[in-house]
Amino acid sequence: MSHGPTEHRHELSSELLDRRDREAVLARLFDGRPPTTIFDVGAAVGRLSAAYLALFPAATLHAFEPHPESFAHLTQRLGADPRVRLENVAVADRTGTLAFQVNRLPYTSSLLARPSAARRYYPGRDGPQQRIDVPVVTLDDYCRRHGIPRIDIVKLDIQGGEMAALRGMEGLLRESRVDAIFTETFFVPHYEGAPLLHDLWAHLQARGYGLFTLFPTREGRNGQLRLGDAIFISAALREAVVDACPDEP
Repeated sequence: MSHGPTEHRHELSSELLDRRDREAVLARLFDGRPPTTIFDVGAAVGRLSAAYLALFPAATLHAFEPHPESFAHLTQRLGADPRVRLENVAVADRTGTLAFQVNRLPYTSSLLARPSAARRYYPGRDGPQQRIDVPVVTLDDYCRRHGIPRIDIVKLDIQGGEMAALRGMEGLLRESRVDAIFTETFFVPHYEGAPLLHDLWAHLQARGYGLFTLFPTREGRNGQLRLGDAIFISAALREAVVDACPDEP
């Protein structure tokens, strides 16, 4: 069974709380109209990218990953696939260069530092290794530069950088040119200044996107729900697919 952005965190103490197949849920939303353009933002080593390509073989997939080692694995895995465009960049709310925190556990690396005052909800063996400068891009700029009119699915797993990525796709969101957003979300602080679920929800709802479903995935040893995945959908996708289903029996 496949899972979403948080699936690869097998080192953490708790088991997955919700084992529904995230890709199957996405597939049902696009039943009858397979996606043609998918953005995997925070592609890591490409596990989810490969899953999307298997599920939606006619799609073009744009994979964004700034971590040097992860990007090398991503390139080895998917670099020969003509359906894939690999981008060794971070996605944020500006285009240029930003400092990137490389951590001991590669998948926890981020444009944001770990919180200095909050309870530690991440593995104790994790920690900063070095800071490097990485190129960053907004999705608005990227789509403009490459002539991409709309995106079917945007997946975000960028360790607290989700709000910055959403701000950098303001034009796409305001014009409803994204159908579904599949994002990792936090319920307690994991990175300095990172949004929690209610922040992302309010931001997207103000732009016409509603919560479709939520996958709580990890809790702390104290029982606190820590993180999960969420799918937000456009009003058009809701009307065409979700609200088209018969009422409850």
